[in-house]
Amino acid sequence: MTTFTRVLINPKCRGGAKLLTNPQAMHAAVRAAFPPDLDESDGRVLWRVDKHEHEHVLYIVGPEKPTTRHIVEQAGWETRPGESADYGRMLDSLMKGQRWRFELVANPTYSEPTPGKRGKVKAHVSETHQLEWLYKRAEAAGFALAPATLEDSSWTAVDVPAVVERGTDRFYRGTERKGRAVHIAKARFTGTLEVTDADSLRRTLVDGLGRSRAYGCGLLTLARVER
Repeated sequence: MTTFTRVLINPKCRGGAKLLTNPQAMHAAVRAAFPPDLDESDGRVLWRVDKHEHEHVLYIVGPEKPTTRHIVEQAGWETRPGESADYGRMLDSLMKGQRWRFELVANPTYSEPTPGKRGKVKAHVSETHQLEWLYKRAEAAGFALAPATLEDSSWTAVDVPAVVERGTDRFYRGTERKGRAVHIAKARFTGTLEVTDADSLRRTLVDGLGRSRAYGCGLLTLARVER
Protein backbone atom coordinates (compact mmCIF):
# COMPACT_ATOMS: atom_id res chain seq x y z
CA MET A 1 0.00 0.00 0.00
CA THR A 2 1.52 3.30 -1.09
CA THR A 3 1.41 5.87 1.69
CA PHE A 4 1.80 9.62 2.03
CA THR A 5 3.29 10.71 5.35
CA ARG A 6 3.65 14.08 7.04
CA VAL A 7 6.08 14.83 9.89
CA LEU A 8 6.61 18.20 11.58
CA ILE A 9 10.29 19.08 12.05
CA ASN A 10 11.44 21.38 14.86
CA PRO A 11 14.25 23.62 13.54
CA LYS A 12 15.01 24.90 17.06
CA CYS A 13 16.22 21.56 18.40
CA ARG A 14 19.63 20.14 17.54
CA GLY A 15 18.30 17.09 15.76
CA GLY A 16 15.84 19.10 13.71
CA ALA A 17 18.50 21.59 12.65
CA LYS A 18 20.77 18.73 11.58
CA LEU A 19 18.12 17.04 9.44
CA LEU A 20 17.09 20.33 7.80
CA THR A 21 20.66 21.26 6.85
CA ASN A 22 22.14 17.85 5.99
CA PRO A 23 20.42 15.88 3.20
CA GLN A 24 22.63 12.87 3.95
CA ALA A 25 21.34 12.78 7.54
CA MET A 26 17.72 13.23 6.41
CA HIS A 27 18.13 10.50 3.79
CA ALA A 28 19.38 8.12 6.49
CA ALA A 29 16.53 9.02 8.85
CA VAL A 30 13.87 8.57 6.16
CA ARG A 31 15.32 5.28 4.93
CA ALA A 32 15.45 4.00 8.52
CA ALA A 33 11.68 4.54 8.69
CA PHE A 34 11.30 1.53 6.37
CA PRO A 35 12.52 -2.06 6.86
CA PRO A 36 15.71 -3.13 5.05
CA ASP A 37 13.83 -5.70 2.96
CA LEU A 38 11.41 -3.05 1.57
CA ASP A 39 10.09 -3.97 -1.88
CA GLU A 40 10.42 -0.87 -4.09
CA SER A 41 9.30 -2.49 -7.34
CA ASP A 42 5.97 -0.62 -7.22
CA GLY A 43 7.40 2.71 -6.06
CA ARG A 44 10.45 4.03 -4.33
CA VAL A 45 10.93 6.06 -1.16
CA LEU A 46 10.70 9.80 -1.88
CA TRP A 47 10.87 12.74 0.50
CA ARG A 48 10.77 16.52 0.50
CA VAL A 49 10.90 19.28 3.10
CA ASP A 50 8.57 22.26 2.74
CA LYS A 51 8.95 25.43 4.80
CA HIS A 52 5.64 27.06 5.57
CA GLU A 53 5.07 30.29 7.46
CA HIS A 54 5.43 28.80 10.93
CA GLU A 55 6.56 25.22 10.34
CA HIS A 56 8.88 22.85 8.50
CA VAL A 57 7.15 19.75 7.15
CA LEU A 58 8.78 16.54 5.97
CA TYR A 59 6.70 14.69 3.35
CA ILE A 60 7.42 11.05 2.58
CA VAL A 61 5.94 8.81 -0.11
CA GLY A 62 6.73 5.11 0.10
CA PRO A 63 5.42 1.66 -0.85
CA GLU A 64 4.36 0.92 2.73
CA LYS A 65 3.66 2.83 5.94
CA PRO A 66 6.88 4.16 7.52
CA THR A 67 7.71 4.15 11.22
CA THR A 68 8.59 7.78 11.94
CA ARG A 69 8.87 7.59 15.73
CA HIS A 70 12.66 8.03 15.65
CA ILE A 71 12.35 11.16 13.48
CA VAL A 72 9.81 12.69 15.86
CA GLU A 73 11.96 11.85 18.90
CA GLN A 74 15.10 13.24 17.27
CA ALA A 75 13.73 16.25 15.45
CA GLY A 76 10.08 16.92 16.23
CA TRP A 77 7.56 17.16 19.04
CA GLU A 78 6.28 14.25 21.10
CA THR A 79 2.76 15.67 20.90
CA ARG A 80 2.87 15.80 17.09
CA PRO A 81 3.48 12.25 15.80
CA GLY A 82 3.88 11.51 12.11
CA GLU A 83 0.65 11.14 10.13
CA SER A 84 0.28 8.63 7.29
CA ALA A 85 -2.54 8.16 4.79
CA ASP A 86 -3.31 5.67 2.04
CA TYR A 87 -2.00 7.37 -1.13
CA GLY A 88 -3.67 4.84 -3.39
CA ARG A 89 -7.06 6.52 -3.18
CA MET A 90 -5.63 9.76 -4.54
CA LEU A 91 -3.66 7.95 -7.25
CA ASP A 92 -6.75 6.03 -8.35
CA SER A 93 -8.73 9.27 -8.68
CA LEU A 94 -6.47 10.66 -11.44
CA MET A 95 -8.10 10.95 -14.85
CA LYS A 96 -7.08 12.41 -18.19
CA GLY A 97 -8.09 16.05 -18.53
CA GLN A 98 -8.00 16.90 -14.82
CA ARG A 99 -6.04 19.94 -13.73
CA TRP A 100 -4.13 20.09 -10.49
CA ARG A 101 -1.93 22.59 -8.73
CA PHE A 102 1.50 21.06 -8.30
CA GLU A 103 4.70 21.53 -6.35
CA LEU A 104 8.00 19.84 -7.11
CA VAL A 105 11.54 20.08 -5.82
CA ALA A 106 13.84 18.68 -8.50
CA ASN A 107 17.47 18.44 -9.55
CA PRO A 108 17.34 19.66 -13.19
CA THR A 109 20.33 18.27 -15.09
CA TYR A 110 21.61 17.69 -18.61
CA SER A 111 24.26 15.52 -20.20
CA GLU A 112 27.23 17.34 -21.70
CA PRO A 113 28.58 15.36 -24.68
CA THR A 114 32.13 14.05 -24.30
CA PRO A 115 33.84 12.54 -27.39
CA GLY A 116 34.31 8.79 -26.95
CA LYS A 117 32.82 8.76 -23.47
CA ARG A 118 29.51 8.91 -21.68
CA GLY A 119 28.14 12.42 -21.36
CA LYS A 120 29.01 14.26 -18.17
CA VAL A 121 25.98 15.10 -16.02
CA LYS A 122 25.77 18.79 -15.17
CA ALA A 123 23.17 20.87 -13.38
CA HIS A 124 20.96 23.53 -14.89
CA VAL A 125 21.44 26.59 -12.69
CA SER A 126 19.51 29.32 -14.51
CA GLU A 127 15.76 29.69 -14.03
CA THR A 128 15.20 29.63 -17.79
CA HIS A 129 17.01 26.33 -18.28
CA GLN A 130 15.38 24.79 -15.23
CA LEU A 131 11.93 25.60 -16.60
CA GLU A 132 12.91 24.23 -20.01
CA TRP A 133 13.96 21.03 -18.25
CA LEU A 134 10.52 20.68 -16.66
CA TYR A 135 8.65 21.32 -19.93
CA LYS A 136 10.77 18.70 -21.73
CA ARG A 137 9.93 16.03 -19.15
CA ALA A 138 6.24 16.74 -18.78
CA GLU A 139 4.91 14.54 -21.59
CA ALA A 140 6.74 11.37 -20.51
CA ALA A 141 5.71 12.08 -16.91
CA GLY A 142 2.02 12.07 -17.86
CA PHE A 143 1.07 15.74 -17.82
CA ALA A 144 1.01 19.00 -19.77
CA LEU A 145 1.91 22.45 -18.51
CA ALA A 146 0.43 25.86 -19.20
CA PRO A 147 2.31 27.56 -22.07
CA ALA A 148 4.32 30.58 -21.02
CA THR A 149 2.66 32.64 -23.79
CA LEU A 150 -0.89 31.84 -22.57
CA GLU A 151 -2.13 31.41 -26.13
CA ASP A 152 -4.75 28.98 -24.80
CA SER A 153 -7.36 31.04 -22.95
CA SER A 154 -8.26 28.11 -20.71
CA TRP A 155 -5.05 28.80 -18.75
CA THR A 156 -4.35 31.83 -16.58
CA ALA A 157 -1.14 33.52 -15.46
CA VAL A 158 -1.24 31.73 -12.10
CA ASP A 159 -1.17 28.38 -13.92
CA VAL A 160 2.16 29.01 -15.66
CA PRO A 161 5.02 27.07 -14.02
CA ALA A 162 7.44 29.13 -11.99
CA VAL A 163 10.66 28.53 -10.09
CA VAL A 164 9.94 29.89 -6.61
CA GLU A 165 13.15 28.77 -4.91
CA ARG A 166 16.64 27.81 -6.08
CA GLY A 167 19.80 26.74 -4.33
CA THR A 168 22.53 24.13 -4.00
CA ASP A 169 22.85 21.55 -1.24
CA ARG A 170 26.45 20.80 -0.29
CA PHE A 171 27.29 17.88 1.97
CA TYR A 172 29.58 14.87 2.37
CA ARG A 173 28.46 11.35 1.60
CA GLY A 174 29.88 9.37 4.48
CA THR A 175 31.62 10.48 7.65
CA GLU A 176 31.56 14.26 7.99
CA ARG A 177 34.22 15.84 5.74
CA LYS A 178 35.78 12.44 5.08
CA GLY A 179 33.40 11.13 2.43
CA ARG A 180 32.84 12.31 -1.12
CA ALA A 181 31.68 15.91 -1.45
CA VAL A 182 28.25 16.17 -3.08
CA HIS A 183 26.67 19.25 -4.68
CA ILE A 184 23.00 19.09 -5.69
CA ALA A 185 21.39 22.03 -7.46
CA LYS A 186 17.70 22.23 -6.56
CA ALA A 187 14.74 24.12 -7.96
CA ARG A 188 11.25 24.33 -6.46
CA PHE A 189 8.55 24.53 -9.11
CA THR A 190 4.89 25.46 -8.72
CA GLY A 191 2.06 25.86 -11.22
CA THR A 192 -0.84 23.93 -12.70
CA LEU A 193 -0.65 20.73 -14.70
CA GLU A 194 -3.16 18.86 -16.83
CA VAL A 195 -3.27 15.07 -16.76
CA THR A 196 -2.53 13.64 -20.22
CA ASP A 197 -1.73 10.05 -19.23
CA ALA A 198 -3.04 9.01 -15.83
CA ASP A 199 -0.95 5.82 -15.61
CA SER A 200 2.27 7.66 -16.42
CA LEU A 201 1.47 10.38 -13.87
CA ARG A 202 0.78 7.76 -11.21
CA ARG A 203 4.19 6.26 -11.92
CA THR A 204 5.81 9.70 -11.66
CA LEU A 205 4.14 10.34 -8.31
CA VAL A 206 5.51 7.12 -6.78
CA ASP A 207 8.86 6.92 -8.59
CA GLY A 208 9.79 10.62 -8.66
CA LEU A 209 11.00 12.96 -11.38
CA GLY A 210 14.65 13.62 -12.18
CA ARG A 211 17.87 12.78 -10.36
CA SER A 212 18.96 12.88 -6.67
CA ARG A 213 15.70 11.39 -5.47
CA ALA A 214 17.39 9.94 -2.38
CA TYR A 215 18.31 13.46 -1.29
CA GLY A 216 15.01 15.32 -1.26
CA CYS A 217 14.39 15.73 -4.99
CA GLY A 218 11.76 14.30 -7.32
CA LEU A 219 8.66 14.27 -5.10
CA LEU A 220 5.75 15.79 -7.06
CA THR A 221 2.65 16.67 -5.03
CA LEU A 222 -0.79 17.68 -6.27
CA ALA A 223 -3.59 19.82 -4.83
CA ARG A 224 -7.02 20.62 -6.19
CA VAL A 225 -7.32 23.75 -8.33
CA GLU A 226 -9.20 26.56 -6.63
CA ARG A 227 -10.60 29.28 -8.88
